[in-house]
Amino acid sequence: MAAMFAVGWFGVTFITIPELTIGGRAIASVLTGAVFGLTMGVILGRQRRQYGRAGSRPDFARAVRRGILPPDVSTGEWRQALLRRQKEYRTLRWTAPLLYLPMTALSIWLATTGQPLFWFGAVLFVAVFIFTIAVTPRTLRNTDAMLGELDRREHAARASQ
Repeated sequence: MAAMFAVGWFGVTFITIPELTIGGRAIASVLTGAVFGLTMGVILGRQRRQYGRAGSRPDFARAVRRGILPPDVSTGEWRQALLRRQKEYRTLRWTAPLLYLPMTALSIWLATTGQPLFWFGAVLFVAVFIFTIAVTPRTLRNTDAMLGELDRREHAARASQ
């Protein structure tokens, strides 16, 4: 992820900072990629720890997208991961507009005041905003349904004992 960001940054600087030398461009790109990689590594590592073991399973994200709980799951681990996912997406309902709409407005303003490259940023922010608005309700419905299924399984397990 850091290397891709650095390469992208290197390419963007040809348009945004044309006076920069190739060496300066390369150094700035490596440093920017390293900072991005370290920051995202810390954020993603923290997020994975909060999800627990179930959240790191390859089938967790697929199960949440489909809303179907696999038959052989540990109810405690999956409950922790699903509650964490639910909390994130509930927060996303109000943070997405607070983040993406001002960033879109800023990109449009920057694009109209002289740097047309920012139109790509505006399109990107609108696309991510629309995607977030579309996916968030479905994810919340699916996590609710999966938590309900976990409750039913735990109740059935207690009743059979």
